[in-house]
Amino acid sequence: MAGPASPTVPYPMFLCPHHGVVYDRRRDVWHGLPEIETKLCCPICGSAMEFEPKAPPVRIFFCYQCGTTYDRERRSWYGLAFHTAP
Repeated sequence: MAGPASPTVPYPMFLCPHHGVVYDRRRDVWHGLPEIETKLCCPICGSAMEFEPKAPPVRIFFCYQCGTTYDRERRSWYGLAFHTAP
């Protein structure tokens, strides 16, 4: 992900030019992540995410390729911050 456009940007944002996902570092919020349906592709590597349990209601989506995980009950992504620029 590319870093802020310049040091004068009041809200440092990181942008993924491939997927259009934006991370607002000041607010610790992600924007543009995919909609959560019965199928989900990883916002980091694009692989199809596996899910558990296999019968509805699906609670957890996870990517075997890069380790990114989405917890549907908590509406939280895990493993995304690892991919931001230092």
